Amino acid sequence: MKKFPEPGTPLYDRVVSQVETGVDYRAIADSLDMKFKGFKDALRGYGITRKQHEYGGYLPPAYEFDKSATLEEHLETMQRMDNLIAFHQRVPSEITIRVDTDRPIIRVATSDWHLGAFGVDYVTFKQDIDTFVNSGVDLKVNVGGDGYHNVIQASKVGSSHNQTAVSVQKGAYVLTLEKLSPIIDTIRTGNHNYWTALLDGEDWDREIARRIKLLYMKHYALVHYHVGNYVYPWLMLHKSKFNSSFNITHSAKQNQRLYFPEARVVVTEHTHVAAIEQYQYDGSECVAIRTGTYDVYDDYAQQNGFFGAHVCNPAVVMFPDRDKLVGFKDYRDAITYVKGL
Repeated sequence: MKKFPEPGTPLYDRVVSQVETGVDYRAIADSLDMKFKGFKDALRGYGITRKQHEYGGYLPPAYEFDKSATLEEHLETMQRMDNLIAFHQRVPSEITIRVDTDRPIIRVATSDWHLGAFGVDYVTFKQDIDTFVNSGVDLKVNVGGDGYHNVIQASKVGSSHNQTAVSVQKGAYVLTLEKLSPIIDTIRTGNHNYWTALLDGEDWDREIARRIKLLYMKHYALVHYHVGNYVYPWLMLHKSKFNSSFNITHSAKQNQRLYFPEARVVVTEHTHVAAIEQYQYDGSECVAIRTGTYDVYDDYAQQNGFFGAHVCNPAVVMFPDRDKLVGFKDYRDAITYVKGL
């Protein structure tokens, strides 16, 4: 046979069935005595094709593009997370502390204890803590930054920076705060303390302060000290701009001039070289303070050419019945002064 069978004939139906069920085209063409090309042309002409059978194996799902949450859903979730984290991160930066008294009070600024560092003067540290507690006068303590050394950077942990393990450092720090807690009015962190928060997001100074029930003000604070009938605003910072090696109190006074003109006492820390200056600004007596340190044999300072570190906890006497401030570089002189009034 040389031609394709006519539609409607039994042979045509048989060929259609063979094609649809997948019989080899060449075998069908040979059975019809047709050339392969002519057979394929006839199939196209009559529109005869193989049927697609359903696949019986496993197929992964077809890809569908993920549907993004809306902008409103993003912002709502981010706001809820911000509110949640605020409990651990957000602290007051400006407060009022009222002291009802008819006697002058002393406020001591102490910082940079660096407990656990090599070269700390622990003898003087213990003496000062005992004197704070047993001063015999109305004395309050502001604990500034870097209370413990906390060297945890990979580039430094192998050195002698940490004389003791960080756990021991924090233990000594907490025990000191507990001993001073009746006379501490505010507490802040420092760059050494805060290295832990920068690495793992947990501000342990805040958690420590919360457990001891101390007022934690983190990096800086503006405290309006209401003593009797007068208000003395204190600005306190651990690290600050405007530092000068020629004029140590320049940073404190420049912060007052540019940002906090209402401040009467400005305390800056961190550099370990103490100084105090009493001066007039905008018609009022003011005091600029730079605190000292107990870390008097500091390897980092010697390595980088920073000299002059010394133990020093300055203090200011505030009067309740008149607008009067008196600053002392050594807090013990302030105690002597108040006892003599």
